[in-house]
Amino acid sequence: MKTSRYPQPALSLLCPMILSLALAGCMSVQLIADYDQKIDDGVTALQKKTETFLVALERTCETREGVYARHVPFYDEVKVDLAALQVRADAIARNSLTSQQIQSLRDSIAKMEAQHKQGLRPIVIAETRKILNSEFTAILALEVAKKKTPTSK
Repeated sequence: MKTSRYPQPALSLLCPMILSLALAGCMSVQLIADYDQKIDDGVTALQKKTETFLVALERTCETREGVYARHVPFYDEVKVDLAALQVRADAIARNSLTSQQIQSLRDSIAKMEAQHKQGLRPIVIAETRKILNSEFTAILALEVAKKKTPTSK
């Protein structure tokens, strides 16, 4: 009987391992969605719109010009913008983190609106700005990171 240099069980394990490693080198697994220019542009535009609103509100918050009733159109526009971003983010596969971040931003805008109904002071506006800018930054940082990540096709 002819003896092999390698025992048969070792060969049966070695071949699939080599094949798996060879195939793994040809493929990559993508765990997160690709970069989305429309989400990037939409969030950037919304941040600018919100900052413009907060700057004006800081000057007028303690006057009749700053009362909530005069600013309902802003809140309506922002809700529409955020709803559109949410639908887009939700429609993209493997994009749950972006979807969660946009939902968090929606919640923060709703809290700001509720505070505005009760009356705002400059200190509250400054704190609200920090929170909102933190959320805008997180969304944009994730999109930029996606842009730098190589994709598999």
